[in-house]
Amino acid sequence: MANEYLDDTLHELGLITKKVQAEFGRLSAEQLNWKPAESAWSIGQCLDHLIKTNHQYFPIFEAVSQGRKKKTIWEMLPLLPGFWGRMLLKGLASTSKKFKTPKIFKPSASRIPDNIVADFVRHQQDLTRRIKATEQVDHAKTIVTSPASPIITYSLKDCVNICAVHEERHFLQAKRVMKQKDFPHKPINA
Repeated sequence: MANEYLDDTLHELGLITKKVQAEFGRLSAEQLNWKPAESAWSIGQCLDHLIKTNHQYFPIFEAVSQGRKKKTIWEMLPLLPGFWGRMLLKGLASTSKKFKTPKIFKPSASRIPDNIVADFVRHQQDLTRRIKATEQVDHAKTIVTSPASPIITYSLKDCVNICAVHEERHFLQAKRVMKQKDFPHKPINA
C-alpha cells in the first residue's frame, strides 16, 4: 500500500480536533480573543490561522483527487521537494523556532467570533475528507507546491504531515496562552 502513513496522520488530525474541543470549546469570546501581548496571537487567532492555512491547500487536494494536477517546473526539480519537506517538518516540530507567517496565512487581526471552535471542527472534517479523496495517488511520488511560494515544493505525503505538525504546533501555542498568569480563567461575559 503506497500511503501507509495516511491512517496515522488522519488519526493525529482527529486527535487535534478533539483536543481543541476539550481545551477551548467552553471558552467565552473574551477568553478566545485574549492576547498576552499586542503582538501575540489569541487562542481564536491560532485557530483562525489553522483554518486559513489549511484552506489554501484545498485546491491542491482537489486537483490531485480529480486527476487535474499538472507539474510545475519547480516541482520537476529532483532535490527541491525533499529539501523543503524535511526543512518544514523539522522547523514546525520545533516549538522554539519562530516563522514569519506569510500574508495569505495570517489570522484575522480583528475580534474572532465565539464560534471559532465549531468552525475549526467543521473545517477539520472537510480537511480530512479532502485528504482522503487523494488516496488513489502515491503521496510520496506526487509533488505539490506550497500556497506561500511557487518555489517551495514537497511531496503530498510531506504536505499532509506538514498540516498535522502545524496544527499541533499552534494547538500548543494556544494552550500556552491559557497558561499565562493574566489569562481570564473565569469567563468575562458569563
